[in-house]
Amino acid sequence: MRLKDLGERALLAKLAPLGYPEAAPLPPGDDAGGVWAEGVAWLLKTDGFLYREVALRGMGPFEVGFRGVAATASDLLVKMGRPLGFTLGLFLPEDLEEGFVLELVRGAAEAAKRLGAFLLGGDTNAGVEVALTVAGYAWAEAPLPRRAFPGDLLYLVGDRWGRTGAAIWAHYQGVDLKAFPQIREAAFYPLPRLGLLALAGLPRGSLDSSDGLAETLWQLSETGVRVEVEALPLYPDVLALAKGEAQALEWVLYGGEEFEAVLAVPPEREGELWARAQAVGLPLFRAGRVLEGEGVYFQGRPVARKGYDHFRP
Repeated sequence: MRLKDLGERALLAKLAPLGYPEAAPLPPGDDAGGVWAEGVAWLLKTDGFLYREVALRGMGPFEVGFRGVAATASDLLVKMGRPLGFTLGLFLPEDLEEGFVLELVRGAAEAAKRLGAFLLGGDTNAGVEVALTVAGYAWAEAPLPRRAFPGDLLYLVGDRWGRTGAAIWAHYQGVDLKAFPQIREAAFYPLPRLGLLALAGLPRGSLDSSDGLAETLWQLSETGVRVEVEALPLYPDVLALAKGEAQALEWVLYGGEEFEAVLAVPPEREGELWARAQAVGLPLFRAGRVLEGEGVYFQGRPVARKGYDHFRP
């Protein structure tokens, strides 16, 4: 079967178990993989992309390098892994200017630095266009899988919901974001939140949102539960840019690239969750709850499953 017919999710389901260790800290196909060593989980994540596919209007190589490390780090942090180091694999046309490459790596180094981690080298290769792969590793005492039980509360962490979707829309519509600095910041410098680590021991499960919130919730539902979304965050700047609330909600559900976390939280831990989040300045939004059943619903209506797929338009 051709990949465009199979789709990315179905392909990953076939690939993830191949060679994966038994009794690993996380199941195959989760946001990151890992092994146990002396009672600590060592987690690894690799991400890759073409420069032209992620460089929004106004972005330069610094921002793209920054975004590369941010994407990889997000998958580690949502598993409660503390990032320690990253490596870069660069694919570069031979006529590319040296300054471009230096800025690309400086951006990656800056993101790593803000996360308390380091760049640890990598590899350079000739390529027909600029592409980047980022590998990151982290340690975690108790990694969080994609998991939820009926009765759990659904929480969104962060404040980029809808803002990155708005920025992507603005890119394709040729809209200048100078009047929307928070939207621009969310898309250009989407640093994952180290404050997530302060919540260790409270959530039951956690997922990264980079494929879009709707797709992320569907992945959570695949663990055997129904996800009931009761409310979504609608920020004033997103509403101001959108052509009505319906478009703003579309950006929240399907924008993607937030590099934020979705949490399933037992209700008895909700108070402590808020207290710890407030102590470290971590934005939280209670979006709904987890029920018995299957599927994803927003205010009682089914949420269509659509999100980014590398092999389908």
